[in-house]
Amino acid sequence: MRQWGRRNHEEYLVTIAPDPEVVEAIYEALDRDDPDQAWGLAREALARSETDPVLHYLAGHALAEMDRPAEAAVELQRASELEPGDEEFRLHLAWARFRSCEFEAATAEIQRVKQTQPPVAELHHVRGLCIERSGDLEGADREFLRAAELDSEIFPAPSRFSSQEFEQQLEVARETLDEKFRRQLDQVTILVEDLPSVALLTEESPPLDPEHLLGLFSGVPLSLQDSFSTGGELPPRIHLFKRNLERYTSSAEELAEQIRVTLYHELGHYLGMTEEELEQSGYA
Repeated sequence: MRQWGRRNHEEYLVTIAPDPEVVEAIYEALDRDDPDQAWGLAREALARSETDPVLHYLAGHALAEMDRPAEAAVELQRASELEPGDEEFRLHLAWARFRSCEFEAATAEIQRVKQTQPPVAELHHVRGLCIERSGDLEGADREFLRAAELDSEIFPAPSRFSSQEFEQQLEVARETLDEKFRRQLDQVTILVEDLPSVALLTEESPPLDPEHLLGLFSGVPLSLQDSFSTGGELPPRIHLFKRNLERYTSSAEELAEQIRVTLYHELGHYLGMTEEELEQSGYA
């Protein structure tokens, strides 16, 4: 989903790259969605040329694709330090900070990005994510719409539903659950929130993905309640994150389906099912 430019690729390889063949191999690994190999090659190259900003940028790219945003931020921070005027380095550093739930740091970085040339959709998308976390939902949507104008395939315009419309589609989703799951849902509190809170995101290490987390079960799973009950636990809850769910939908029908899938997944956790069991059951 992320757009990582080739950084004036030909000129860099000819005039700047410390080892053009290795750099080309890193690019090729990233192009074929093999970030593990790209990271290995970048790490070896940095051991020989630790002051090359593009190598740090590519290392950050690989780590981000491996869902290791905090480590990606370290590499992208170094790239920005070595080449402080590069807007693209700072843009991707802001995104890595955001993915690491360092929202204030992400906002500070994105505010330093004046404008990439030519304009890129990702700048407006990341800016929108940061503004969204501040609570300015209308301002965030303006940025998301600008991202969609620049690249609607990767960043489609968001669909928004009123609270009443969302609740209606939640009821539709509830009615389409298998009977086994529908019965269990009566024992669980459903909380609809715009976005996951920092507290929820950082309960795990590394933190959960603030942009793509659609739902979350919290509480003691049904199978462990007798063993772990101390009498002071909060009731089991499923959190549904409205604006994250809306990122994946363009119609009410799609919203109901996305809610249904999310409910299955989180109810599975309530029932004590692992991710593997959920996948095997077709509910993940």
